[in-house]
Formats: sequence, structure tokens, C-alpha cells
Amino acid sequence: MNDLIFNLHQAGKHEHVIAAINAALIHNQSQPWMYDVLALSMEILGRPKQEIQRVLLSRIDFSATDVPSMVYSAAYLSRFNADEQALKLYQQAAKLQPDRPESYIMGLRLAEKLKDKEALQWAATGILTHVWVNDHQQWHERALNALADLEQSFKTAGRKAEAERVRSARQQALKRDLKLELTWNGDGDLDLIVEEPKGTVCSFEAPLTAGGGVLLNDGYGPKQKNCHENYVCAYGFPGTYVVRVRYVSGNIVGQRAKLKVTRYHGLDRPVIESMIVPLTEKDRVIPIDLSKGRRSKKSGVPQTLQNSQKTSQNSIRNLSYGVRPNSKSARESLKSFRVSRQAGTTISTGRQVPLVTGSQNIGGVANQPVISVIPEGISLSEAAVISADRRYVRLSLSPQFMNVTDVFTFSFLQP
Repeated sequence: MNDLIFNLHQAGKHEHVIAAINAALIHNQSQPWMYDVLALSMEILGRPKQEIQRVLLSRIDFSATDVPSMVYSAAYLSRFNADEQALKLYQQAAKLQPDRPESYIMGLRLAEKLKDKEALQWAATGILTHVWVNDHQQWHERALNALADLEQSFKTAGRKAEAERVRSARQQALKRDLKLELTWNGDGDLDLIVEEPKGTVCSFEAPLTAGGGVLLNDGYGPKQKNCHENYVCAYGFPGTYVVRVRYVSGNIVGQRAKLKVTRYHGLDRPVIESMIVPLTEKDRVIPIDLSKGRRSKKSGVPQTLQNSQKTSQNSIRNLSYGVRPNSKSARESLKSFRVSRQAGTTISTGRQVPLVTGSQNIGGVANQPVISVIPEGISLSEAAVISADRRYVRLSLSPQFMNVTDVFTFSFLQP
């Protein structure tokens, strides 16, 4: 069947391709690639959009057995301009796994394109609640702008009830059960570790937990704007959160840091508390009670991602430290490293300024991008076998039809 379809496609006989694949489907010989080739051939021949969408939906019924497959199938539908069906699939995926960010991010794009106001509110509020990827600030700003424009459009049309509903949904999406902000001065490094009520731990090793916690920034000196660590839990379990402030390396001004705790952010009367945390070689432990947490069950955090992050982070720290980061030998090694990287420019204070200040911190690493090649189009693999009498050659042909459905420039948690 593969050989037949490939030969027909090469000959430009797309009508025959459609007939052959339909015959295979009728006789229960369906395979996932058949729907892809069938949709492409129908698009080449200019068949009606409804027929192509029906083929794509049949492919989804064949392959969309879990949430990642549903997200992929929705992107495939969008590739063929079946935006309404793709949007419904994103919404269905979000119902099954509400904490996955891809559904809301891609859903917002489609909702804006379709000008679907209900879907726009769903996607924007979902982004404000569940999207905490690296560039989440940009997506949150975009979601807030979309909600503001939607509310204004309702007000302009005199639909006050709908405008109030959008405003209420925005306020609900901006609520945060618990927010922590750790700040300090100096060229040192501190770590914020949060043990959540159900046993999950949020830290630089596991910045996203099944308990809803997210570590937004793993800061270090000497740049003051980076001397902070932030933890957010939009929907948290009720109970006691054990916060640990860990001294890692470097000099901290006054040997103390400031911890700001905000409970029930977004309510009329949030509970805000600030405290000074003295630093020692041992972790400073601060228990925080959260009696009105809104979470009832753990979310589906991709464990593969968490394990890979933990392994890579530990490897980086082990390679960088070699010994305990707050030990005497580690501090001496850091001092020698700084001296070796000085630019030799003396200023009025008599100090030499390092050439690259960002490299002074223990554990600092550089990023090297990895470029991967994605094949697209039609490829043919073949193997030749010569008979023993050398009179015949048997060829085994294996065609492959590959197509890049879409390219998205955003960070997501799990492919």
C-alpha cells in the first residue's frame, strides 16, 4: 500500500490517491498516515473545506488518545485552517489537564483569530491562572490586554452584564493563595525552598510542583536586580507551608535577608507580612499557615521534566562546587576565580573590577543552543539484495511522508 500511494503521488494522480486510501479505509486497513496523505491530496485538488475537515476529525478519532496527542491534533487541525475544531480540542484538553499551559496559549491565538468572545475569556483567564513558563510575563500582559479590550467592547455595546462578568473573571484569575518574595543585598546566593502540605517541595531543582507551587526566579548576586527569589501558588492546598531560606555562597550584606509573605492576594483584604531572616550555615525554617487554600487535588506535573531538571541542576552544581558551596574551600576557590577573571582596570577605590560580573557566582553556567534538523516532505529509503546467481536484484522501498504542522515560538512544559 505504501508503494502504491507513493507511486501515485509521484505521478501526480491525486484522484487515484484519494480513491486508493478510501478503499483501504473501507476495508478496515486504516493507518494514521493515510489521513494525513488523504487531507493533503484533497487540499491539492481543491476539495471543499468541509470534506477536508471531516478527514482531519477522523484522524483525531484515530490518534487523540491522551492530552499530548490532543494538543498535537489541534495544531494539525489549525494547519488546515480548521480553527473552530482546533479550539474545541484545546478546550477539551484543558478540561482533562487544567494545569497544562499549551491549551490556553494556543487557544488565545485561535480565539483572537475567530473573534470568539467566550473562548477569548476562557483562554485569557486560563493563562493568568495556569501559565508559568519562562516568558509568562508577556503572556499575562497579553491576556490582561485581551480581557480589557473584551470588557470595553461589551461596555461600548451597552452590555453591562457581560462586561461585569469579564471583570469578575479577571479578578478571579488574578487571585493567588500564597506569594513569597525573598530579597537580599550583596554578591551572594540564597535559595528559597518551600515544602508544601501534601509533601511536594518547590525549589530550584523542581520549580513546578503538583501542589501548584512555582518558583519564578532563582536569583543570585552581584547584580541587585537579580538578588531575589519568588514563589507563587495560585491554587494551594490548605495547611502549613514550611519555608526554608538556605545560604549558598558569597557575601550577604548584614548576613540577613527579607521575606515578604502575601496570603490571599487579589482579595479585598489580603494578609501581608514581612520579616527579617538572619542567615546562618543551617537553613532558616519559617512555617506559614494557609487555612483557606483552594486546591483539592494534585495537578498532573510532567514527572519526566521534573526529573530531567533535577538531574541537570544537580550535575551543574556538583561540577561547579566540587565541595559544599558554603565551605571554606569553596569560598577560597571562588575568590581565586574572581581574581583570575579581573580585567586589570583599577578605579578610585583601588579595587579591580571583574570583566564579567555575572560569572562571579558559584554555579553560573553558559548556555549553548542545540540545533536540530526537522525533516519535511517525502523521502524514500531503499535496500537492494542481489540474488546468489547475480541475475536479479530485489529492491525494498519504504516511502515516508513527513509534514511540519506548525511552528510555535513559545516555551511549554511537556511536548
